[in-house]
Amino acid sequence: MNAIVIIIIGIIFSAFGQVSWKLGMNQAGQLAALNFTTLSTVLLNPYVLLGFVMYGLSTIFWLIALSKKDLSFVYPFISLTYLLVLVLSSLVLKESIGLNKLAGTLAIVIGLVIISRA
Repeated sequence: MNAIVIIIIGIIFSAFGQVSWKLGMNQAGQLAALNFTTLSTVLLNPYVLLGFVMYGLSTIFWLIALSKKDLSFVYPFISLTYLLVLVLSSLVLKESIGLNKLAGTLAIVIGLVIISRA
């Protein structure tokens, strides 16, 4: 499988992991204290658990990508996670996307294109 495809799959899992964690934390509410009860409630939340699974899968694909390409090539692609999280947070979490977020994300993607062509 092509290294870029492997990287993209890892990025997708990573972004969905972030959204899952946010959904879980929305259910848990703000953490007032870090104690056993609070942590166990958060860590046993189905969305938080799903987020861990997604991150685990992301890590597996990341390791495969690193076995195929140089770290200096692979690592900048993490910035695509910002783009996907922005889209997913708007679609799934109903968060607003302002002009600043769009401009910043566009700058990141342009930077990725420049780095990946070098």
